Amino acid sequence: MAYSTNPNLPKARAFAMQLLIREQLPLQTVANRCGIHRSTIWRWKKKWDVLNKHVQLTNDNRPSRSIGAISAFRLTACTWHIPTQSARPHSHPHTISEEIIRQVLAVRAQLKRCAEVVWHYCVNTLCLAVSLSSVRRILRRHHCFDGARKKRIRPDNPRRPRVEKPGELVEIDTIHHVDPSSGKRLYFYTVIDLHTRMAYATLSTSLRQGLAATAILAAEKAFGFSFAMVQSDNGPEFSRYFEQTLARSGIRTRHTRLGRPNDNAHIERFNRTIQTEAIGYYWRRSVPLHRQRDTLTAYLDYYNTKRVHLGIQLRTPAGMLQRF
Repeated sequence: MAYSTNPNLPKARAFAMQLLIREQLPLQTVANRCGIHRSTIWRWKKKWDVLNKHVQLTNDNRPSRSIGAISAFRLTACTWHIPTQSARPHSHPHTISEEIIRQVLAVRAQLKRCAEVVWHYCVNTLCLAVSLSSVRRILRRHHCFDGARKKRIRPDNPRRPRVEKPGELVEIDTIHHVDPSSGKRLYFYTVIDLHTRMAYATLSTSLRQGLAATAILAAEKAFGFSFAMVQSDNGPEFSRYFEQTLARSGIRTRHTRLGRPNDNAHIERFNRTIQTEAIGYYWRRSVPLHRQRDTLTAYLDYYNTKRVHLGIQLRTPAGMLQRF
């Protein structure tokens, strides 16, 4: 990479060279005006001379004229912007030979596998003395992995609607609770409507697409209005069968971008709230499931009818629903 990434440096060098050559100011004066050391100005002058070595600055017909009297006509042919040069070394005693690079790329084109497999084949089959990090660097520099990474968003993902009424966009997510002693899991399927902030949750001991779709349909029935679109993350419980089940009920589905939990910010915040105020952060096996369901039902009634929200101007979700 370059020793400086400032995009305005070529322009600053051009300004300094114009002061020094066109206006014929002293070197120290140019350095003071530009705010840099005079030795830097002198190095820029050497680079400027190299860039303009093809320009005829002297008049051979009048040799008595000095260099300092360069005409404006001749200066128009000069290049003033001095580009920033790369700081990468041009050579290294341990540089990998071009023959090894060619063989690594050939193996990559033949196998179409990852860097580890390419390295293993080069070392064990071709008997090349090359490290895994070198193979990775070679493939990266030759753009062998471009396009191989999974896209952050699906190409058929529908556009996120602008929420103006209940049911236009509903978010769903799953809370995973783990039993510290046995490692078994308990799953909470949580649903929230973005306009009214009406929330719904159900629990199960298994993670299935059918249970996630059932939670959406149960939330639609509990809220009392139809859903137009459901947004989820890219978890395995929100895959094709989940989409097909909701499509049969006339509900469209969309997914968030990979690695972007803020796309599901409302349901993520609800998950934190319900864990803090009701269900905790791990599976308490000593508490029967029917008691945990009763606790969940009581909290959802409090959340939807009595708990005020800053995001909806200190109203309750039920109060927002009554406005329609």
